[in-house]
Amino acid sequence: MGILGKRSPGRDRPPKRHSPLKALLLTAGTGFVLVAGIGVIGDRVSRAHNAVVASTPAPATAVPASPSTGASAGVSPGASRVRALMDALRRIDPALGRKESVGRALASCRDLTAGTDRAEAGRRVRARFGGAVVTGPRKAERILSVIEKTLCTP
Repeated sequence: MGILGKRSPGRDRPPKRHSPLKALLLTAGTGFVLVAGIGVIGDRVSRAHNAVVASTPAPATAVPASPSTGASAGVSPGASRVRALMDALRRIDPALGRKESVGRALASCRDLTAGTDRAEAGRRVRARFGGAVVTGPRKAERILSVIEKTLCTP
């Protein structure tokens, strides 16, 4: 019994159940509101990102390299130089005459023009061209001299 001796109304009744249709509509409505809210927030974030990108200054462009620096400055070598390089590499070892060899040779040329020690450049050549193909320092030295003569000269 209650404080005054009376029973509170509805205490003995079972809980009120909603119809399945009402539950479905409430769930669908709640889901719609959540998805719409996420969409609005995402749109605001996207607009803020676009505003930041628009206000950021563009990076300064690099100064173009002079033509006399050749392949060491990142300028791609001409077809005749590439052909000469590939022919010379094939004479050293036929396995070196692959397309990937040009990029590896350019990287080695950059090493040489940057002042890398000759022994270190040889170790890098062995690592770049693969230990199975370039087996020793003599072969690496031959490859370096071919790269110098074909790609690194202006």
